[in-house]
Amino acid sequence: MTTPSVPHRQSGLRNQIALAIGLIAAAMLTGLAFAAWQSNGPALLYALAANGLAWCF
Repeated sequence: MTTPSVPHRQSGLRNQIALAIGLIAAAMLTGLAFAAWQSNGPALLYALAANGLAWCF
């Protein structure tokens, strides 16, 4: 009987860790963008409406 190779398991774990870090980074960037929109949204919408670009939304 042979045991499964350990490097195969570690490479799968590395892929999962990299995916988890990427998802956390994407969530943080999305949260920061949402917070910026919440604080500056009305001014941004007014500026776009003043320039006639509000239809892009």
